[in-house]
Amino acid sequence: MTIKKKRKPSPKKVHRVYCTYFDDGKFYIGYSCKTEKLFETYFGSSSYVTNYEGEMRKEVVAEYDSKSHAKAVEHILQWEHRLDDRCINQMWNVRLRLDHLKDLKLPDWRPGCFSPHS
Repeated sequence: MTIKKKRKPSPKKVHRVYCTYFDDGKFYIGYSCKTEKLFETYFGSSSYVTNYEGEMRKEVVAEYDSKSHAKAVEHILQWEHRLDDRCINQMWNVRLRLDHLKDLKLPDWRPGCFSPHS
């Protein structure tokens, strides 16, 4: 008789909307569902982010259990700040199922600025 090993349930994903601030005054709004450990060193996938040689700081704007809620908030914030010269977001790819967003709560957020850790 063979005994099947029980699988450990994978940890529940946290879907984050975040803002990366650069020491040149610019900012980047993004989404991530990376684990806490991977998220600590992740600042975004934009070429501006990956090629940046200065200092960066990250702020978590909101966390959701639902990917659709996090992606919707990411896109709304990007849209709201599209005319801000400091916002470096250029790509906007929206494909969301609207019936998943019926109970979406938007965070009250405005971009801050880069401030070095003390």
